[in-house]
Amino acid sequence: MSFGTAIHETVQEYLTLLFKKSKEDAQKMDYMEFFKKAFQAQIDLKKLPHTQPEVDDYTTDAENILKELFSPINIARLFSPSKFELLAIEDELNEGIVNNVNLNAHLDIVLRETATGNIRIVDLKTSTNGWNQYQKEDFTKISQLVLYKAMYSKKHNIPLSKIQIEFIILRRKLYDETKAKYPQTRVESFKPSSNQNNVIQVIQEFTKFVQTCFTNEGIYKEEQEYPKIPGKAKKNCKYCQYLKNGKCDAKATKTFVI
Repeated sequence: MSFGTAIHETVQEYLTLLFKKSKEDAQKMDYMEFFKKAFQAQIDLKKLPHTQPEVDDYTTDAENILKELFSPINIARLFSPSKFELLAIEDELNEGIVNNVNLNAHLDIVLRETATGNIRIVDLKTSTNGWNQYQKEDFTKISQLVLYKAMYSKKHNIPLSKIQIEFIILRRKLYDETKAKYPQTRVESFKPSSNQNNVIQVIQEFTKFVQTCFTNEGIYKEEQEYPKIPGKAKKNCKYCQYLKNGKCDAKATKTFVI
């Protein structure tokens, strides 16, 4: 996460120079020096135990990612100043959902397409090996940006049809070239489906979640019954603390009190 934060800050600084100053100013940026300082600041802030080889490995990954992302071909493809206007970096959303609960979030990058006026919300995601097809179809994962789209529309009174969403996945590690079936890239653009039906479904699911977890007064329910659904091949159990601490057998039951 600290690596991801440092990458975010570096990319956002580069794009600020690119859009607010000039292409030349962005190209002059010593982005690796900026990353190293941002990464070390995160390590110091969180007092993370680490070794120098670990830091060196992450730094090499950062250099590989940023070099590819800031290449002329990717800047022209993803962040062309002739096609887009930078509206915001870390744009804050703080919109009401239900039960006196607000959604508070910060949008990584918000652009406006000059030709159409369409809004483009970009979320940067660092990943060790990129996203596979399962991850791209993960409802919870892609719901993040769909929900941001709905909240941005509400905040700025912009039609949903005028807002586009996009994940830019930044991959740390490539597979062995001798085993890879296709050309590999560290920078991938993924645009999840976000038509009106998708947006309605996400809002309904998120609203249900809030109503389940919070009282009408907006107070978190300390003890609650939830459906226990391990999922196919127990994929839903992967990060569950209750399974890890021995309080769950990973078998589906009607309810599970936590």
